[in-house]
Order: sequence, then structure tokens, then C-alpha cells
Amino acid sequence: MASPTAQPTGADGKFTLVCVLCRAEFAPAPVYRCPSCSGALEPRYFLAAASRHDHADPEQVYFDFLPLASRGFLDSGITVRTPCRPAPRLGEAIGVPGLWIKDESRQPTNTTKDRLASVVTAVLRQFGVKEFVASSTGNSSTALARAVRTDPAMRAHFFCGAAFVANHDVEQDDRTTLTVVPGSYVAASAEARRFAEANGLHLDAGFFNWARREGLKLAYLEAFDAMDRTPDVVVQAVSSGMGVLAAHKGVREYREIGELDRMPRFLMVQEESCAPAAKGWREGRGELTEADRLEDPSGLATAILLGDGAPYYPYLHAIATESGGSILSADREALVAARRMLAEFEGVDVCHAAAATIAAVRDEARAGRIGNDETVLVNLTGRSRMPEGD
Repeated sequence: MASPTAQPTGADGKFTLVCVLCRAEFAPAPVYRCPSCSGALEPRYFLAAASRHDHADPEQVYFDFLPLASRGFLDSGITVRTPCRPAPRLGEAIGVPGLWIKDESRQPTNTTKDRLASVVTAVLRQFGVKEFVASSTGNSSTALARAVRTDPAMRAHFFCGAAFVANHDVEQDDRTTLTVVPGSYVAASAEARRFAEANGLHLDAGFFNWARREGLKLAYLEAFDAMDRTPDVVVQAVSSGMGVLAAHKGVREYREIGELDRMPRFLMVQEESCAPAAKGWREGRGELTEADRLEDPSGLATAILLGDGAPYYPYLHAIATESGGSILSADREALVAARRMLAEFEGVDVCHAAAATIAAVRDEARAGRIGNDETVLVNLTGRSRMPEGD
């Protein structure tokens, strides 16, 4: 892998890239892994003068917290602001009166992945990248495809496992393509990598793409700005967990500028049928092995069915450990009940993956690990684009 090098964008005047693991620093570049230790990179900003701006587009509101040298790299209308509000009826029902919900299902493609799409395409423009390759279980590729089509100069090639075709909404033409690969998300990602290497194209690095995480971070900055207190607990459903890394970074940045007064506990949730990270956490392990890999994961929460969590687990483990949080799982029955409760008590229609947050909060409250005086923020990351059965 080539070392990160400065690009003629002016971006290095706003941020540097820092390795999450070894803390080495590099100039801005479209590179996603540390050349020294292969750790995830993240942007570090000079936030002394950072502020929020009055604008309809969330990315423009939080421009000072994004890895972009110019507002002109951003397209308008890729994302919208979404509500963050108390959920007292549902909170009382599950024993958490201080429950707040962030409803990302209001985004244009119905999931929070629109946020990453907006920033990913803007960062690629910043570095002159016009064509790229990516893979996902559906939501990321759908959002990225929509964002790509706003820029006539950009092209993208998406890959997915056969079981996840129905989760995708990607137009097939010379601008955006979808290739179906036998097997799982892991197989699709491997094929995407081969295609990118064979054709000399930029490969989107998924979890390790810091532009993705910076986009997802904005959902949390919006939530923190909407709340009248610092949450005691933050909860999100996870596959690789890039949204939780984004949230954790958002908290650190808001603490740096005095907007939050402490670090909340982070709870991460998987469906029990595909929960390698939750299993590793329960067993007290800092790493996952090949034995933890699920070749053909299945379950209701299709957005988070990732069978190989080994590359990402150490980052989730570190956040759970540092914050006093946990990595949890919820079974099928709990997901169904939680989804119904969200609809009944709060009028919110989300997918089973998003509903996993409520299942976990209810279980933690019943076990006495969440107090009834604590404020809990759950990120409802989206809803299905097709009817979901129980």
C-alpha cells in the first residue's frame, strides 16, 4: 500500500489523518489504512474555531467537522435533517423513561447510509476520483448509487451477495452497475476487490473508509444538538460497526469544543443468529478468529448480517471497554416485539435491524444495567425499502 501523500486540494490545511491504533499522522489522501500498522485512519480537525452554520443541508451545517477543503465539493439534497426526540410512551413501556430516538428512516433512501454517500462522493471529488468500486448488503450501495447519479462525471460499480439482491435499488447502466456474486457479503467484497485491482479503479474500503464514518457522524451531531442533556447511554445496531466509531468520534469532538460534558456508554447490538462480535464480547475475547466466521448468515435484520467481524471487532471492543459499554445480541422474537412497540407507542416504522436497539435497551433495563434515571439515545438507522414480515 502506498503511503498517504498530500494532494493539491488544500485539505491538509483543515485536517490530518491519524491512525486509530498507532496514532501516526499523515497528510490527507484517499487512503484508508495506516501504512505502518494497517489500522483504521480518521481525520483530525483543528476545531478551535468550529461552529455550526445555518443551512438546509446537514453537511453544510456541520462543514467545519467534515474532511473537505471546500463547500463546493458537496452536492445539495443528498440528505435531510432527521428528528431526534424523547420517546416517553415507549420509554415507560420498556423501563427507560429517559429514552430518546433519532429517526434516520426519514432519509431519502430510508436509511442513515445517505449520510455516508454524501460525504464519500464529496471526498472522492476532492481527490479527483471519478470512478470507484464498492460492496454492501444493500443500504450503502443504494445510497451511494443515488449520490453518484447527481454527478454526471462519476461512475460506480457495486457488488452484492446473492442473498442480498432484493435489498438493493441500483439503476443498471453505464453510470451505476450491480454485480451479483454467489455467496455472502464477504464473497461480494472479495470480488469487488478483484474487479477494482484488475481495472485499476478506486476501491471503497467500507468500514475503513473514513469518509463513510465522517458522514455517519452527522446523525449524532444533529442528535446531540437536539438534546437538552448529554446522553448516559448511546445505542446502535452494528454489523462492522462503522456507525459506532462515527458516534464515538462525534462525542470526542463535541467534548473538545465543550458541547458535551462526558463520554456516554456505548451499547452495540447484533441479531443473535449472526452475532460474532457479541459472542466474542460475552466470552471476554479481544479478537475474533476464523472459528467465529459465519459463511451464510441469516436472520430478520438483513442490514447487519455480517458473518466475518474479525477485522472490525477490536475497534468495537475498545469503544465498549473504554466507555463502560457492551456488545449485545437480541433474538428473533425480541426484534419482532421491539419493531411492533416502536410502531405502536411512537408511530415509527423501522426495519428489524434498527429495532434491535430497543430490544437491547429493554433487556438491559430489566437486568438493572440501565437505570430509570438515565438518558438513553437510540439511533434508529432506517427502515426497509420493502415490506418486512415477522
